[in-house]
Amino acid sequence: MLGKPTRVLLALTAIAPVSVSLAYVFGAKNGDWPLAALAIFICVVLGVISRWIISSASENFERLPVVIKKVKSADKEVLGFFIAYALPLIFKGEAGQDIGSWLLAAGMLIFVLWTTHALHVNPVLGLLGFHFYEVETQEGITYLMITKRTINNVVSIRSVVQLTEYGILEASIRDRKK
Repeated sequence: MLGKPTRVLLALTAIAPVSVSLAYVFGAKNGDWPLAALAIFICVVLGVISRWIISSASENFERLPVVIKKVKSADKEVLGFFIAYALPLIFKGEAGQDIGSWLLAAGMLIFVLWTTHALHVNPVLGLLGFHFYEVETQEGITYLMITKRTINNVVSIRSVVQLTEYGILEASIRDRKK
């Protein structure tokens, strides 16, 4: 399983696209191009980190057999994130200038992520081709499952790696043949 700091970091990568909105506010609206470039750089770095965490977990974590009873797509939750990404644009640049407010909001978000078992749909991983499913196991436990595949048949899911208490990653197809 991912350690708490890594789990929080993975969850924080979901907000990477906010940096694109901030880059627009800083650059186009305020003319602060170095800060706009920094915001884009942060977005790209968070995207790379999210892919690295998922790849490392897939390669290094123990594969666990699983029997899935129910599957429900959770991809639709990505829409909520896009509304949040637009907030800096809605505030017309005024919110983007107050770094203290952003630091306070970031601190509150980190606190919530640190003290809960939350693993959320991550639009950055969605852009990288991953899909999110709410799955229920034979034991009746519900998880958020991340996979590269579109799931049409629950029997096709045979093994997973556990990312968090309630988050799993489908083991790759290549690994299932071993």
